Amino acid sequence: MTSGLRHPALTQLKTERDDVYAFEIDGHLTREEIETVYNTLEEAYEKHDKISILMRIGRYDGFDWNTLFSDTAYIGKLQAIRHMKRYALVGGPSWAAGATQFFGPLFRMEVKHFELQDETEAWQWVYGNPETDATAD
Repeated sequence: MTSGLRHPALTQLKTERDDVYAFEIDGHLTREEIETVYNTLEEAYEKHDKISILMRIGRYDGFDWNTLFSDTAYIGKLQAIRHMKRYALVGGPSWAAGATQFFGPLFRMEVKHFELQDETEAWQWVYGNPETDATAD
């Protein structure tokens, strides 16, 4: 079970499995918040070779651009490519679905966008079927 991270624009959501992480964005993400997510995921990679993430976006007001150039963000992105199994993006700005379709095929992980009203389906997809998923790895 995961829980505990709380910031003004970022909340870590509880999940039913310790290899699934979920976050909610509501506002403008600061460098500290983004780096906290990367650090949380870094700890997850120590426990699991592969993890899945659900990112729910209620309101998105952007992020601190200087984060793109931080060491933590750079290393975090590289680690995500190696350790991410599924990434579900729920909601978000109008361009989010198109970006997911465009960038998804560039990664080894499965990436999928869901509308906010389809969040239950997103959770089911992120959890997957443990019996068939175990044989696929």
